[in-house]
Amino acid sequence: MAVPTPTGAAVRLRRAIDLEDLVVWTIRTQKADRDRVSLHAVEMAAAVAIRRGHRPTGGFDSPGGWGVDSCVRVAEIGLAGTRVDGGGQIRGVAPRLHPDAEAVMVAIDRAFGHLKGWRRLVLDQAREGGRPCWDLGGQRFVPVRNTAPQGGGRRHVVVSEWETVPPLSAVARRMIARGVGILDSRGRRKFQQAEPGFTYRTLDDGSRQVVVRWSAVELSPSNAEIREAREDYAAWHAGMMRVLGAVVDLPLRDYRVTGFAAPATPWLSGWDT
Repeated sequence: MAVPTPTGAAVRLRRAIDLEDLVVWTIRTQKADRDRVSLHAVEMAAAVAIRRGHRPTGGFDSPGGWGVDSCVRVAEIGLAGTRVDGGGQIRGVAPRLHPDAEAVMVAIDRAFGHLKGWRRLVLDQAREGGRPCWDLGGQRFVPVRNTAPQGGGRRHVVVSEWETVPPLSAVARRMIARGVGILDSRGRRKFQQAEPGFTYRTLDDGSRQVVVRWSAVELSPSNAEIREAREDYAAWHAGMMRVLGAVVDLPLRDYRVTGFAAPATPWLSGWDT
């Protein structure tokens, strides 16, 4: 029997709710996605037939009495095309699943069909609550972590190379040009030929080089990480829009969907998560 669409005062009494909150309530609070998690494969087929409101086809079409196996019994219920619950809700015992949550779950399944990856993204986010994090914060330079097996005890990557240094005569000329003497009171050079702690080498042409080292840096978060986070958010938003199309006109008992307020591209519009 079709459920009549609420009108008039019945609509006003229903609670207005955004799609995002409704899906989170359905999945995280009501756990409607787990309604059939323990069913046998045959029981699952019967449950799907009941939800979709049609008779399944198979080897149970022949007339006969009830079987002794519970799966056969459930399959017979599926052939009946209705829900057999023993006479309705027991007084004082709350139903296992809110009817609105069940209706929303059916709508979600209908919205995605064979798009299992898309459906899983929406359900996983609903279990976690909130929206996918697209804002990873401002980029900054950080040392590159050392992931090599032989890291030499360093936590970060250290790069080294030979760099040519000016000859001592050039250093002396610069000092004289600035009015700085190159000799001390005892006639010794004020600058050393090699700074302590540095490694030098002299090439065949007489030029000198010194080993210079620095920590390699990279942007964090990287451009790839930012792009991936935004793609995940965009996929979730597109999936929720599919759900909205399947849910917006549902004749729910206690809720009334007002729309879907989450922005499609918050990184362009300046919205926060």
